[in-house]
Amino acid sequence: MKKPADLLLQWYATEARDLPWRKTKDPYKIWLSEIILQQTRIDQGRSYYERFVQNLPTVKDLALIDTDTLMKYWEGLGYYSRARNLHHTAKAIHNEYGGIFPDSWEELLKLKGIGPYTARAIGSLAFDNQVAVLDGNVFRVYSRYTADFSPIDLPATRKSFQSVLDTWVVSAVKDQKDPQAPGKFNQAMMDLGATICTPRNPSCSLCPLESGCQALSKQLIGELPKKAKKLKRKTVWQHFFLLHTDSNKILVRRRPATGLWPNLWELPNAEVEEKEWQKGQLDGLELRGAFKHVFTHIDMMIKIYEGQPENAPAFDDCKAISIEEIKDYAFSRAVLKIFERYLSENS
Repeated sequence: MKKPADLLLQWYATEARDLPWRKTKDPYKIWLSEIILQQTRIDQGRSYYERFVQNLPTVKDLALIDTDTLMKYWEGLGYYSRARNLHHTAKAIHNEYGGIFPDSWEELLKLKGIGPYTARAIGSLAFDNQVAVLDGNVFRVYSRYTADFSPIDLPATRKSFQSVLDTWVVSAVKDQKDPQAPGKFNQAMMDLGATICTPRNPSCSLCPLESGCQALSKQLIGELPKKAKKLKRKTVWQHFFLLHTDSNKILVRRRPATGLWPNLWELPNAEVEEKEWQKGQLDGLELRGAFKHVFTHIDMMIKIYEGQPENAPAFDDCKAISIEEIKDYAFSRAVLKIFERYLSENS
């Protein structure tokens, strides 16, 4: 009977997804793809990756770009600390490493925004380091294949899974006589989790690991993977204001350097109590609409009010810009939704 790693590599040879970052061994481009795809779907992240590679083809280009331009490239991706860490690390590689990406686990981990998963991904994909990666897809595939109920959000489980999967990679390199097997194996595990061993309604009959899957044979697919604790969500209630000046411009302001959406531009807004939010009316302003914006642990309930600045709460450090100038500023996805839905050239 073939080993699971060999079955995965055989399947990957014909079923691999055609993704642009898989056509290179350039550690800069692989790193870019890994950072962009954190907390981002591939269908959304692909266009951002292609724009970065086109406009910033080398780590030097990224290191020398100004922050506002970088944030504009990143606009709409969310989790903006990724962009700040990206910039910080590009500068470090350019200034401290002579523009050459380090190829060792220890050196990669020293770089801001590169944790154990990303270091292993870059190492295996760019430098053929014989290590496995662990992300949500890999946790799901392995826990189901072995019917392992160890909670995947515990460090001990991560350490245990990592140890076993690393041996699978080493074995695959030896069996396949292919130095690039580590990267292929890791991509195969992620593809399998993303396309076949999905959280709900997995396509087990199409899985290359079907015959050895313990969760399938024991009818435990729906119970795995297991977590020790469930994330608690918080709801916040927010008023956003589309405030027009006499010259038909709107007021915007820059957010602080720390906290939510750091350094991005935004519409004036204020957090309110749920009871106030539910009233649905502010004197002198028109209620334009409402929607929910979802973060990892937070649901932000947003209402949009439009009118003149004198009828709204007072906000400091605001700047008036025309609708045509919006494209020159980097805004959060929540604010972009407001522009798309409630702002027109005739507003």
